[in-house]
Amino acid sequence: MTQLSRGGLREKQGTTPSSVSMAVLWVEGFGLILAMPLFGVVPEARSVFVLPMVVLALLFISSLISAAFVLPSVALGHWLGERRGGGRRWWWVVTAAVLVLVLVGILSLVVAFYERGSVFGSWQDILDWSLYASAVYCISIPAVLAAHRTVLRADAGHRVWSVGQILGYGSLLLLVEAVGVLMVFTVLG
Repeated sequence: MTQLSRGGLREKQGTTPSSVSMAVLWVEGFGLILAMPLFGVVPEARSVFVLPMVVLALLFISSLISAAFVLPSVALGHWLGERRGGGRRWWWVVTAAVLVLVLVGILSLVVAFYERGSVFGSWQDILDWSLYASAVYCISIPAVLAAHRTVLRADAGHRVWSVGQILGYGSLLLLVEAVGVLMVFTVLG
C-alpha cells in the first residue's frame, strides 16, 4: 500500500484502514443477523436463498459506513489530537466520531427536508432519528477504533492484522455468539 506521508511517498505492507473497518463492520453485521432471533425475528427455512443478497448488502453497507463515517472520524480525530497537543489518542477518535455523526445527521436531515418537506412532524420523529444515530454510533465505534489502531501501527512500522485474520477471529467470536444464542433458546424454550 502506498501512502502519502509528510516526507513524500512511501511503501507500506499491510492492510488499509478502510479494509479493516469494512471487515469489522461486516463481522458485526453478520453477528446481528445471527442474533435476530433474540429480537423476535425468526427466519423461515426458505430465507436461506436470500442469504447471498444479504451478504452483498452487508458488504455495501459496511463500505458506505466506512467511507462516510469511519474514515472521516479517524482523520478528524487524528487532526484534533495533533492540534490539541494530546497526540493521536483513541479518545480524540471517539470524540471526532460524535462530531462526524452530527455532520452526517445534519446532511441526511437536509436531504430529507428537500425531498419531502418537514422532517420532524412529532416528538416520535425526533426520537426515531436520535435512536438511529445512536445505533449507527454504537455499531461503528469498534470499526473506528480498529481503523485508528491500524493507522497507528502502520505509522509506527509494526505489523498490521490482515483482513483474513480479522474475519477469522471475528468468525470465531460469532461462533461463540451463536452458541450463546442457542443456549439462551434452550433455557427459554
